[in-house]
Amino acid sequence: MAEGEVTVIVAYQVNAEDVDRFMDAWEKAQAHLKKQKGFVSTTLYRAESANPYFRFVNVGCWQDADHFRAATQNSKFQEASGRLAPYPLYASVYEVAQT
Repeated sequence: MAEGEVTVIVAYQVNAEDVDRFMDAWEKAQAHLKKQKGFVSTTLYRAESANPYFRFVNVGCWQDADHFRAATQNSKFQEASGRLAPYPLYASVYEVAQT
């Protein structure tokens, strides 16, 4: 079992013309995650540059990695996040290495 709060960072590749569709899909997925056990917070960042590699970066906090995995590896989340499938993403769970 994972111990301690973790940060989840997810970077999304989204074309400028797809921003509205992406936001709708992200909001649906997040509405589901926010109800899950272990969820702490999330913040979605949008790049200001004209043509970024990652237009959106989500930084979320969870009570631990096990809660995050359980919340994202169930069929209800797969259904809620299905509309995000067209947008390549790069994700990892991070723990504090040093302060």
